[in-house]
Amino acid sequence: MNREGRIIEDKVSRVKREWEEYARKGNWTVKGYEIVKAPAGADRLEDSKEEEYMVIYRPHGVLYNHSYGLVSKFFKGLIDGKLLGTRCPLCKTVYCPPRMHCWNPACRVADADWTDLPLKGRVHTFSVMLFSADAFLEMLPFVLAYVQIEGADTALPIQVVTNPTDVFVGQKLEIRFREERKGDLMDIYAVPVPGQAVPKRSCLHMNPEYVKDLERNLEYTYSFLEKRFGIKKEEVKKRWETA
Repeated sequence: MNREGRIIEDKVSRVKREWEEYARKGNWTVKGYEIVKAPAGADRLEDSKEEEYMVIYRPHGVLYNHSYGLVSKFFKGLIDGKLLGTRCPLCKTVYCPPRMHCWNPACRVADADWTDLPLKGRVHTFSVMLFSADAFLEMLPFVLAYVQIEGADTALPIQVVTNPTDVFVGQKLEIRFREERKGDLMDIYAVPVPGQAVPKRSCLHMNPEYVKDLERNLEYTYSFLEKRFGIKKEEVKKRWETA
């Protein structure tokens, strides 16, 4: 018995042993420093003078421990290969991601009921990620979309695995599950349903120059991936083809 309740399934003990020790080492105290010379001032680089700077190294480590609360069933569903939402019994609004109480003021925070949702959706809006936080660098470039799941009234953030120059608002998607699932939104991803024509009103495709700009910027990301991780452009494109 722990302070949160009875442990029904334990998938964390090994992780806690490893990472709690790591978190103790990263205690935010200065462990070392360097004195370096580098340009200073607002002049051009070739005209600037050099100054000495002190660079400190301060490790930081933390192991987060929090509950998904009343929406835990949604994340457990991802592990089980199911997509769940909630439905208000009064106004019939379907939420995905789920909300346990309806946000419609007329429903006065009515308790919502769980409902199964199909593995289908449409792109509501999207961003092409050419850079990211460390955890996602090796996945670049990728499309992050807000996807309206079929039958739902809200949108869920999902990675769409496709060539970034091919995505458009309204694009039909198939939701898929990754083989190794941990209980977070990265357990799922989406791929476009084949055979769709790009609409003339597409915000990316309405002007050929927009696509050229994106293609040029993608080349910078490909170059970064090869220098940083040894990942070649051909390997990136193969991900889209085999998703």
